[in-house]
Amino acid sequence: MATPAPGDRTMQGPGNINCGAHVSVWLKMVTDLVTLLLVDDDPNILRPLRLLLEPEGYRVLKAPDGQAALAAIATERPTLIVTDWMMPRTDGVGLCRRLKDDAATADIPVVMLSAASPPYPTEPLWDVLLPKPTLIARLIREIRTLLKGRGSSASAHALKR
Repeated sequence: MATPAPGDRTMQGPGNINCGAHVSVWLKMVTDLVTLLLVDDDPNILRPLRLLLEPEGYRVLKAPDGQAALAAIATERPTLIVTDWMMPRTDGVGLCRRLKDDAATADIPVVMLSAASPPYPTEPLWDVLLPKPTLIARLIREIRTLLKGRGSSASAHALKR
C-alpha cells in the first residue's frame, strides 16, 4: 500500500478501499444529531435517562453537577440541557444563571427537573419546569416542543421519530 502524502486525509480500509466517503457520511450523521446534556448528581437518574433518550435519536452527554456541565458546554455546545435543581457545587439554578448571563449560551433551551420547587427568579432562567420524577413521555414531548421552536436542521432529525 502506498504511503499517503502529508496532509492526505483519505482513509484506506481493507483491500485499499477508500473509506473517506463513509467517514464523511458518518461525521455528517453525528453532527446532525441533536445533543442533549443531562445534568444530575444521581447516576441512577442519568443512566436510565440516557438509555431512554438515545433510542429517540439524541446524542446524550452527562454531567454530575452544574460545574461539570459548564466545563462540558465549553467543549461541546449542547442543543438542549436537562438539569436537576438540587446538586452539589453548582445547582441547576446557578447553572441556568451562568448560561443566561453568557451571550454564547443564553439561547440554549433548558428543562429543569425538580423534586422540590426551585426558587422562582424574577427573570426566566429555564424554559420548562417538570416535577421529579416525571414520565419519560412527557420529558420527550417537552424536548421535542423546545427543539421544534428552535427550527434547527438538527432538530428536524430527532423530530421525525
